Amino acid sequence: MIKKALRQFEYLGSDLHRWKAGSFKDIFYNIFEQGIWGVVIYRLGRFLFLIDVPILKIVLRFIAFIMHKLTEVFLGLSIKPGTDIGPGLYVGHTGAIIIHPGAKIGKNLNIGTGVIIGEKGVGYGGIPILGDNIYIGVGAKILGNVKIGNNVKIGANAVVLQDLPDGATAVGVPAKIMKRENT
Repeated sequence: MIKKALRQFEYLGSDLHRWKAGSFKDIFYNIFEQGIWGVVIYRLGRFLFLIDVPILKIVLRFIAFIMHKLTEVFLGLSIKPGTDIGPGLYVGHTGAIIIHPGAKIGKNLNIGTGVIIGEKGVGYGGIPILGDNIYIGVGAKILGNVKIGNNVKIGANAVVLQDLPDGATAVGVPAKIMKRENT
């Protein structure tokens, strides 16, 4: 239980590594990146959420959800602490990003502004499952009970309503596969 919680710091290291700070100047500018702020706050909240000690758990989850709400209000990034996201999360720019807490997401997710990953609507059920090495363009939506394979690219403003296989590139409304790479 505590191992899983502590793993969030390892994941945070992978997240920050994706920002490629090759010089002191890069590090200085990265300090002011809201995407980094959101990812750090998500990982800290996830750490608190995963600590499963009776009574203490209630207090820590409350703190985690307060952190989430502040991130949602001030950064426009809604990733609840209960959301399971693998290492290598990259949020280029914040703003109107919403990820359903039941979504399962692998490693190396690149996510653009205005992305929604969640249910189709009230009563429709089904939550997306995303593989590894996914790029989601600005304004894209992934809705419902869909499975997204590994090494998938989803274009800007695409609306994904069906499964996408490994190596696919999907664009449009509703999203259609435009290209498949051998992975």
